[in-house]
Amino acid sequence: MAAIAEIRLEEIKAKEDLSLRLGDALDVKASIGLVVLLFLATQSAYFFDKGPSVYGWWMQVVSAGFTSVAILFAIFALWPRRYTLPEPESDIVTERIAQLRHFYASDPTECIEPNVTAALIDDETKWAKERIAANQKKNWLKSDFLNWSFWLTIPAIALNLGTMLALIKN
Repeated sequence: MAAIAEIRLEEIKAKEDLSLRLGDALDVKASIGLVVLLFLATQSAYFFDKGPSVYGWWMQVVSAGFTSVAILFAIFALWPRRYTLPEPESDIVTERIAQLRHFYASDPTECIEPNVTAALIDDETKWAKERIAANQKKNWLKSDFLNWSFWLTIPAIALNLGTMLALIKN
């Protein structure tokens, strides 16, 4: 029984590691998106400087609006968050082991150490699941901001391409 619980704990710890890596991956994507958005903002400033037609000017006003809001969402996605991590050396575990030993020592027919080990593995599994849930909430928020930033970037790109074509015609 303990072997199965240990395997399950290792699987949960691997999932916990993946949830932390996902946060890092979302940060990288948001950073790349921010670079694209800053390029679009610079491009819009260039187009305004070129004196586009009325149609091109309005496309750039709308593009600048989309770009500005997308930049805000990218910054919100990158905003630092405190992830829930396991503590390297925690008094909680030491105290829990003492509690479990005291609990199982009250029944002389029980073997103490295997029961303590099994209960501690169950506790560690529960604690890891709680950390994963807390970190996933943070990642969902990052992901939502990143999605909004992406979907606002698409029309900004299209409008900048339209302005570029309008400037080529002139």
